[in-house]
Amino acid sequence: MSKTEILHELYEQCKDIDFDESYDIVSSAKNPDEKDFFKTVTDFILCQKQKKVIAEKRF
Repeated sequence: MSKTEILHELYEQCKDIDFDESYDIVSSAKNPDEKDFFKTVTDFILCQKQKKVIAEKRF
């Protein structure tokens, strides 16, 4: 599997992150860089979900 394919798969899996899981995900990081990565990913997914809610006028 190429790196591009791996990233596509990772993106698809990350889209399913539940906001309630984000604290557990970030706190499970093994080092500060991994923690920053997890924070960035969970923040990005949350922003995407917010955009969808706003676009659908469900707020």
